[in-house]
Amino acid sequence: MSAEGNKVHKLEAVKSGDSAECERQIAGEAATNKDMSKVAIVVSLLVVVLLVIFFFGMNRNIAGLTEEVKSLGEMRNDISTLDQRMVQMEEGVPVQMKKLLAHGMVNEMAMKAAYLGNTLEDLQLRDRMQEILQSLKEVRGELEK
Repeated sequence: MSAEGNKVHKLEAVKSGDSAECERQIAGEAATNKDMSKVAIVVSLLVVVLLVIFFFGMNRNIAGLTEEVKSLGEMRNDISTLDQRMVQMEEGVPVQMKKLLAHGMVNEMAMKAAYLGNTLEDLQLRDRMQEILQSLKEVRGELEK
């Protein structure tokens, strides 16, 4: 058994002289309730003001984000254009590189043919080397076009 079960509560009758005091207590509670209602109104107005401030702040941030998203769309278009240009350049580079490489090889062969043409003692071989040198010059001219 607990100690709470042993407690005894007494009810006393309210005296008629105490009724004025009770009325004052009730009036005091009503005044307190009125004061609390004023505080509640002030707090609710402050909450409304803060909500309005937060709303406009968030609205401004969302507008800024919308502009950023639009600029990203424009950047995507620019990037796709640059990507297409890169593909075109990459397609053209191997052809140009092959021409440059062939041009260098033809120049090297022409220099060797010229050297051989000057060092050979047999006239027939010198004439053939001159013909080969002339052919290499024609090929080099075609590659330069």
